[in-house]
Amino acid sequence: MREIAIIGAGGRMGSWITRYFVNNKNFSIKAYDKDMCSIERQLNVKIEIDFNSCIKDSDIVILCIPLRSIPQMIAGCSQKMKRNSVLIDISSIKSKSFKSLSKIQNYILPICIHPMFGPGASHTMRLKTIFIPVRNYTKEFEFVRQLFPNFELLPIENAIKHDHIMAVVLGLNHYINVIFADVMASHKYQDLEFYSGNTFRIQCILSESILNDDIDLLNSLFIENPFIKKEIKNFHNTFLKYYQIVNDKNDEKLAKYLKKVKSSLEEYHDLNSSYAKMYKFIDLLSKNKN
Repeated sequence: MREIAIIGAGGRMGSWITRYFVNNKNFSIKAYDKDMCSIERQLNVKIEIDFNSCIKDSDIVILCIPLRSIPQMIAGCSQKMKRNSVLIDISSIKSKSFKSLSKIQNYILPICIHPMFGPGASHTMRLKTIFIPVRNYTKEFEFVRQLFPNFELLPIENAIKHDHIMAVVLGLNHYINVIFADVMASHKYQDLEFYSGNTFRIQCILSESILNDDIDLLNSLFIENPFIKKEIKNFHNTFLKYYQIVNDKNDEKLAKYLKKVKSSLEEYHDLNSSYAKMYKFIDLLSKNKN
């Protein structure tokens, strides 16, 4: 039976990872968190009060801690871990953590993954997860595939490309939705929701769910990703362009821009299909509400 040490087991993703392995008879679970009271008391989980004791004899160490602490923690853990053990980083931004992983001792297997789901995901779902090879693509990929058999692994060749993509699909997406939520907070929100249509309802659900993320995660997405400033600047430039058109009441220019956006999207997406999916989602929400 192999031992898995989960560092940051009291956090939301740490708790999720702990529950993922708790009933797997192939592993014994050790849980550690600076805030020991935050760790869920579960059968088959040993709560460690000493960090060194938690990792020194473990076969696998999984880091589920705030992004800013990851590079130093990787370096610290690797010096205490035993030979032929495995160190796993699941953070959402990889530039710094990848460099740290690439420098650890050769007798430790580095694993660099990014689960593209939150702690509300079901353990039985097919879970999209990004995989970045550190030293040995085949060995690392096969290890992750066996450890997380229901993960859908999506390889990305390096950490720089990963962070470029995350600046848009996570950083910019969260940024826009946080601003939307901030604006909605200044209105009588219940009245708006009562009279709203489907698109507003979906947008509210999305922005609310994003605000349910850890504040540390949101801070990291907006500040730690080296490519987010460029994406935010581009967003604001585009926003100001549309604002000026609306302010000038230039309906011809607005129509021209909207047609251009639609045409560009239609090269890669079926807009009719997206519209149909929205109503399927609304139907599902209505059924769950009833």
